[in-house]
Amino acid sequence: MPKFIKGFFGKVFRLMILISLIAEVIILVITTIGQTSSMERLIIKGNKTLAETAAKSIEAGYLDFKWPFETLKKISDSEEILFLWIVKPTGEIFLADDPEMQGKVITDPSLGTREIIAKDSIYHNQKIKLIIHPLEIEVGKKPWSLYMGVSLKAVTEVQRRILFTGFVFFTLAIIIVIPLSFYLAKGITNPLQTLRKGVEIIGKGNLDYRIKVKTGDEIEELAESFNRMAKSLGESQAALEESKTVLEIKVAARTRE
Repeated sequence: MPKFIKGFFGKVFRLMILISLIAEVIILVITTIGQTSSMERLIIKGNKTLAETAAKSIEAGYLDFKWPFETLKKISDSEEILFLWIVKPTGEIFLADDPEMQGKVITDPSLGTREIIAKDSIYHNQKIKLIIHPLEIEVGKKPWSLYMGVSLKAVTEVQRRILFTGFVFFTLAIIIVIPLSFYLAKGITNPLQTLRKGVEIIGKGNLDYRIKVKTGDEIEELAESFNRMAKSLGESQAALEESKTVLEIKVAARTRE
């Protein structure tokens, strides 16, 4: 490992990089979740309206003994719509865009619902939104249901674009963060190294040495404290030396007497 990465500087440098990476990942995750949730809400809202339009056409067509095949075909031909079923309360698929599904029986707790339901479901091993709209076909009886499977491919594409964009910004951020973290870490560790070096020099007896740190924070205050301590010790040492010299003169004078 390079020398400049070791020690306290290395710890500060790595900590700054780690914090930056974590922050970027959190921002990316929050952005992705927010955008996909918003996209899903728009898809659900739009297709609920579409299901309501289809339901009205089906109900009107049933009363006139004429199924709105053209309207249903236009809806089922949409890229977002995976399937379109008219289901009896018993679960039997009465009409479907795929002829092979007609006559089959499905089991679902939402059969016969009188409310519009949008829920998650699985269709051909892919996650979809299932919209269920009640159909008032038979007066006084349990409603039939319009089942509409909505693809979430658009949501997946949005997720991919966000992740790709996030990866690009993530890479650019790393390029910016590394030198910035290096600079900031140096700004923290250099004064500490100067302080440590000064303390070692003063500790070896050089009481005239002064630590020069200009950071405008606690580190500078600590350096000034050491400088005052060194000055005080120097003055005390000088006074002691002076007293010693005076004492030696007095002793020498008495000896001559």
